[in-house]
Amino acid sequence: MRTVTEELTQEAARGFVLGQIREAIETELEGELPSFVTVERDGQGDIQAIRTHTEELNALRVRVLERLEERLNGNVTVTIPVGSLTGVALFNGRGFPVPLKLRLESSADLDFSTEFTSAGINQSCHRITMTVRVQAYSHSQRFPVHVAETSSTVLAETVLVGNVPETAVVKTG
Repeated sequence: MRTVTEELTQEAARGFVLGQIREAIETELEGELPSFVTVERDGQGDIQAIRTHTEELNALRVRVLERLEERLNGNVTVTIPVGSLTGVALFNGRGFPVPLKLRLESSADLDFSTEFTSAGINQSCHRITMTVRVQAYSHSQRFPVHVAETSSTVLAETVLVGNVPETAVVKTG
């Protein structure tokens, strides 16, 4: 069998980081979700405003970042399929996992973005997206790693429906 290459180590670390991001987000979003937005209406039921619950978003941000800080720093074990170590293309990605210990140092950042897009005649879509960015390093002489990954998750999506006009004027050439 050939030795563990830098590319295999890099991909194993990348898979580990992505798995930790996914797990942190899933864990924090499972169960009863808080409402991230409220649609405010007037007396006739027409939409007046969309209020974003920043306290809920900030609490989510803190929890996800704390979870990532805990899981992505220190000694971690990643795995590489034994077939990838043989050098035979047919066996690549197959076989039992071979553990590889890394000492990771990482940092994570999380932000939210909001957007309005057209969703049809007198309809708009309001969306809040959470984006997590992680940088992870292992300065080991034998297994150096640098991973930079980004993951986005839609937290809220609301279609706002306005009154549809009864007539339309079309200007022709």
